[in-house]
Amino acid sequence: MSNRTESQGLTALSPLHQWSARRSGLGATAIAMLLGAFAALGFAPFHIAPALIASVTLLVWMMDGARGKVNWGRAMFLRGWAFGYGFFLVSMYWTVSPFLVDPAQHAAYIWMPLVLLPGGMALIWGAACSLAGSFWSASPSRVFIFAVFMALAELLRGYLFGGFPWNLFGTTWTPGSALSQAASLGGIYWLTLLTLFACAAPAALVDARETRGVVGRAFPVTIAVIAAGFGWAWGAQRIASPSLMTNQHVLLMDAGVPQAEKYDGSADRLLRRYLTFLETFESGDDDIVIWPEGALPFYLLTNTYAIDTISAYLGDRTLIVGSNRRSLEGEETVYYNSLAVLDAENGESELIGLYDKHRLVPFGELAAVDIIPFGEAISGLLPGAMQELAAAGFDPGAEPTVLFPRDLPPFVALICYEALFPEVTRNARPQREAARWIVTISNDAWFGRGLGPAQHYSQNRYRSIESGLPMARVASRGTTAVIDGYGRETARGQRRSGDPNGWVSSVVRAPLPEPLAATGYQRFGPALFWLTLAGLTVLAFFTWRR
Repeated sequence: MSNRTESQGLTALSPLHQWSARRSGLGATAIAMLLGAFAALGFAPFHIAPALIASVTLLVWMMDGARGKVNWGRAMFLRGWAFGYGFFLVSMYWTVSPFLVDPAQHAAYIWMPLVLLPGGMALIWGAACSLAGSFWSASPSRVFIFAVFMALAELLRGYLFGGFPWNLFGTTWTPGSALSQAASLGGIYWLTLLTLFACAAPAALVDARETRGVVGRAFPVTIAVIAAGFGWAWGAQRIASPSLMTNQHVLLMDAGVPQAEKYDGSADRLLRRYLTFLETFESGDDDIVIWPEGALPFYLLTNTYAIDTISAYLGDRTLIVGSNRRSLEGEETVYYNSLAVLDAENGESELIGLYDKHRLVPFGELAAVDIIPFGEAISGLLPGAMQELAAAGFDPGAEPTVLFPRDLPPFVALICYEALFPEVTRNARPQREAARWIVTISNDAWFGRGLGPAQHYSQNRYRSIESGLPMARVASRGTTAVIDGYGRETARGQRRSGDPNGWVSSVVRAPLPEPLAATGYQRFGPALFWLTLAGLTVLAFFTWRR
């Protein structure tokens, strides 16, 4: 990489490139952090993609300057880390909310979501930028290199220590829009790779080479514009027609109790609220009623009074409900975060389907000892799993599952955090191809009233785009809605009168959309991601100049 400070290429951008490249020290770290924070506007509920493009372009220019330093590895790492810290801090500040539900117990650990979480995740981006520096050059090649290493970093973020793929770059596109449809071909990680390249491409218009003109420098931008144009045209054609609907109706219900009140003597009120919905909301005998994750603050499946009472109000309908459950296995009691399917007949309920959550939330449902090296040594310094009914944490279920309840369309079950992972839907067994829809239940009350619930909902909708399966989603104090196989919302829950003070109910009855034909991602998985990654690597090689 050249040590020249003069900027060549598109004249209008040269001063900005030169200013960015000359930043150093704490000033450069602070600016990179601010750019990361600004990039958060690219995601739900804002979806301002130009903010993401501008932030990434300026980051690449700052890396140009870092690569010219003697300690370039450290300089590039710090810029990438600071960008990531600003991004994760702003886009995931809502992770403070679970620590404030019971502040007397957890407030002392509030530094974790403000320092440890964003700082730790940013280490992955910092490492990616530092590794990219080994192949950096003052040429368009650096744009391809940046996209390759950052895409690998995003993939790693989805798996390391259980994975937390929140706000992947590909989710900047509003789900259900034309550009979001690319996820049906190669999945969200493929769309993330393409998005990273598109965001970095404008940076190639200016560099420190003495070669005049912008023809060669415009090569990445040209590729990005053509790809975006084709992607938009194909996606627009794909979503041009309205969704076809089945005769099957779902009745989605959330009482909207605040998390701080849920386990504070509200069990009877909460149960009565759901019974009122069952009694007063008009529906058909064959409707599928769905309640959210952990809908009631007790072990529902072993509470015969609650089961009998619900059955009397349920009638001939079927209930899908989230509930914690415990099981005696040998001499040990284990706990599961579960989804149960109950069929009522003659006032009595029968359990006709059961799924135990497979992917558990690190530190929220899994203890540190189960997640990280030396977790047992530091587990005493960290708060336990923040679950009232399973204080020591849950055990994971066996595997992602397609449920085949009697007289119901087979469905893939996703509980909260699981809906962030594309592989869970794709790898559901047995007979994943038999699934006709997705049921997603969540407790978004943990996220507070900030950006968290909107971001979670946006990311969940990508599971429908990837699979072509419609989704019925019930999220406590989040967005309760029906989604078609294109990721478009077809119905949304509305508040019901009679809510207790501070509660925000959400109820809707709607037909279930028809599933689409199997998508490219369902058939071939991440193949396009790896092929495109290889293609960008080849382009980086052929455009490389010292």
